[in-house]
Amino acid sequence: MKKLLNSLSKNNLIVDSFWALLGNVVFKGLSLLGGILVARLLGKNIFGEFSIIKTTFISIAFITTLGFGYTATKFVADYKKNHPKKLYAIFKFTQKTILILTSIAFVIVFIFSNKVASLILEDNALSSYIKVVSVLIILNSLNFLYVGFLSGLGLFKKMAKINSYIGVLTFLFSVGFTYFFGLIGALSALILVQLINVVANYNLINKNLEKNTIQKDKVLNRKILIYSLPIAIQETVYAVMSWLINFLIVLYVSFGELGMYTAAIQLNAIILFIPGILRNVVLSHLSKNSDDEGSHKKVLTTILTINFLATLIPSLIVFIFSDFVSTFYGSTYQGLGDLIKISIFTTVFVSISNVYVQAYMSKNMNWTMLGFRIFRDGGIILLFIFLVKQNQSGAASMIYSNLILSAVFMLIMIIFYRLKTNKINNDK
Repeated sequence: MKKLLNSLSKNNLIVDSFWALLGNVVFKGLSLLGGILVARLLGKNIFGEFSIIKTTFISIAFITTLGFGYTATKFVADYKKNHPKKLYAIFKFTQKTILILTSIAFVIVFIFSNKVASLILEDNALSSYIKVVSVLIILNSLNFLYVGFLSGLGLFKKMAKINSYIGVLTFLFSVGFTYFFGLIGALSALILVQLINVVANYNLINKNLEKNTIQKDKVLNRKILIYSLPIAIQETVYAVMSWLINFLIVLYVSFGELGMYTAAIQLNAIILFIPGILRNVVLSHLSKNSDDEGSHKKVLTTILTINFLATLIPSLIVFIFSDFVSTFYGSTYQGLGDLIKISIFTTVFVSISNVYVQAYMSKNMNWTMLGFRIFRDGGIILLFIFLVKQNQSGAASMIYSNLILSAVFMLIMIIFYRLKTNKINNDK
């Protein structure tokens, strides 16, 4: 046992994964518990409104981030050993670009808050909510970038500490503010927690990044933009798709069905927390070993095994206790247990796909991955519309659509990647 522990402690992938997991156990666990209580306090209709507002601004943040979170992870991991003095230039360029884009988006949403409220909430009177929450565009975008940069630096242990604190604050603020102030309280809690998270991550970067007066590196900036372009398009597709899922459920059915759908997939988030938080760990290690096919394959196999077991086992447990779990949401969520039983197995397909997404990125196969994602997302929308027109409920239709297309997407990703890598190896 001692020999095994010593061996594991010397494996950087295992060590980084451990610290990434530790901090997020607290963060995701408390966030889920807080989310369940917020759903119960608001009821399914108002919770549906909360969900679409939240998704709207997270989606805009994803678009304006330009994929710089993942790009920062890859470039920092690549440059920190051989060109450490360029890290500050990478940070300044990516942060400045994001601040410009998010500020423009913030101003546009703030000015046209009445139209945004009319579109997503069908109520102009709620435009004040949109104005308040629009600051999330800037905060979420910066946080995506900072997490990517810190992952590239390999500061997973220190990030774990921050995530633990953020988890506690998320629970306290979201539940407390919602209890006393309802919908506006839940939205205010989102802003406050994101602000604290951004400040904490920024301070951690400042403490671990050597500042220098190196002049602009136009060649490096161009490399960053070229690498980020397909990722930015993918993030845009993902963001639009995330928002469109919510919007279509409201458009074809109701806010109540959106509340049911959001509640049903909340447990997916906790099951996917291990694959989700390991994404930057995986990209960092795959990028470092991109030229060593043996090491690259070893990292890929290790993380695939971890992701498969980490999602299948909890999915089976949740499946067994889904009816019991659904009782915590309150009486307005009738039939939630059946939806949970369907939705949780999507996590297995998503977790495996996410590993291959990082593998594609580490091999600069971003355009290929973009094509696959467009196929998947278009399929989800078309299948959802078909099922709704067959008189299926909105929540169930979207869950079935996600499950089926996630499985197809995973198979395509695996088959194409293996064919491509085998061809490259044979050519050598």
